[in-house]
This record gives sequence, structure tokens and C-alpha cells, in this order.
Amino acid sequence: MLSPSTASAPARAVALLAVEALKLRRSLVWWIVVALPLLAVVSGSVNFAMNQGLLDATWDSLTSQVTVFYGLFFFSIGVCLLLAAAWRPEHRGMSWNAMLTTPHSPAAVAAAKTAVVLFPVAVMQLVLVVLTWLVGALVLHLDGGVPVGFALTALLAVVAAVPLVGLQSALSLRLRSFAAPVALGLAGTVISIGALSRAQALAGLWPYALVTRALTLGATTVSSSGSLDWAGIGPIVGWAACSSVLYWGLLVLAARRPDAAAR
Repeated sequence: MLSPSTASAPARAVALLAVEALKLRRSLVWWIVVALPLLAVVSGSVNFAMNQGLLDATWDSLTSQVTVFYGLFFFSIGVCLLLAAAWRPEHRGMSWNAMLTTPHSPAAVAAAKTAVVLFPVAVMQLVLVVLTWLVGALVLHLDGGVPVGFALTALLAVVAAVPLVGLQSALSLRLRSFAAPVALGLAGTVISIGALSRAQALAGLWPYALVTRALTLGATTVSSSGSLDWAGIGPIVGWAACSSVLYWGLLVLAARRPDAAAR
């Protein structure tokens, strides 16, 4: 078996990703993955049930109610919590310092830790869709099934979240407090509401606004949401690609600083 110093670059990358994935198994991230979608589905379903005089008894109405607060707040805060939880062991123990004694560069370690968090982000979206379907079918007895558009926006939000994951990872790397990067993420989420309503052309550069825009495409509860077609999807994908370069580059720069992470 090849040692890390003699293994090829792809093999080292795969090994590093595997190590970081193992660290997530017993972390707080899986509680977050379930709790945030559950909160969104419960609040959205209660609002749907209490406003039957104003809302149609359809899947589109239910998914719009679930999406509104999830898209505006819950999803972004969930991403902030996931990154803070992923970095927490590095700040509390010596695993970061131990990792720096290996042939892996600090930037590679930070990038791997950040990349594996995209998996629980995707699982969080799957949980949202499944819970919405269960409540709509078994509790509210709606005809048909979850709209394809709702599942599509859930998937699109994972793509739109890539720059947000990079930014929050950089904050969680630099700030040893668990609460500090989450608090900054909450502030960023509040700012995103204003960015979406007043400067939509530039909202794509603000990762908190980008995920909100992705999740609310086609939603009837958000007046500024775009249409669920390529005219609405294309700009989100383009902004996500450009912003990812910016914020993941910021992560790499933060990791290269000599006083990065745990000390």
C-alpha cells in the first residue's frame, strides 16, 4: 500500500475526502440535516392548514408555504450550522495540527473538509422533499404527488449553495467560536432579503441571496421569485459558478495563513 507521500495526487485527494467524511459520522451535522427541514415542513403545513380559506388545497400551495421561510432563513442558517459543526472538532482538539504534519497542505485539508459538507446539504434537501410528501399525502390528504418543480428547486439549491458553503467554511475556519460564524451567517441572511428586493441584478454575488432565489423559483408566496425555466435557472447556475471561484478562493487563502484553525 502506498504511503501518502508516494501516492498519486488523485489517490491522496480521495483519501483526504474519506478521512473528512468519517469525521462527519459522529458530528452534530445529522441532527441539523433533519431538524431544519422538519421545522420548515411543520411551520409551512400549519400555515397551510390554518389558511384554507385563502389557499387552494393543492400541492403547489403547500410547497410554497414550506418554501417561504425555508428559502428565506432556514436553509442558509442550516448551512451555517453544518459548517460550524464540521469545523468544531478542529477548534476543540488537535486534529488540525495533527493533519498539518502529513503531506497534505492546509488548503487541501480545508477544501476536503468543505467539500464533504455538500453531501449533508444534499441530504437536507432530500429530507425536505420526503417530509413534505409525507405530510401532504398522509396528513393533509392532497391528491397527486410532490410537484416536480419543488424537487427541482431543492436540487438547484444544492448547486446554489456551493459558494455559501465556501464562505461559511472560511468563517468557521478563522473563528474558533461555534456561534460567531453562525451569527455572521444570520446577518448575511437578513441582508439577503434586502438585496433580493432592491438589487436583484447583484444578488447573485451574495451567496445567502443566491440560495433564497434558487429555492423560491416559481413560488407564489414570494413576489420577486423568478420563473422555473431556463430564464430563471440559468442565471442562478452562472452566478453559482462565478461566486464559487471567489468564495472557495477565499477559503484557500484563509487556510494558508499560518494561524489558521486550531492553535
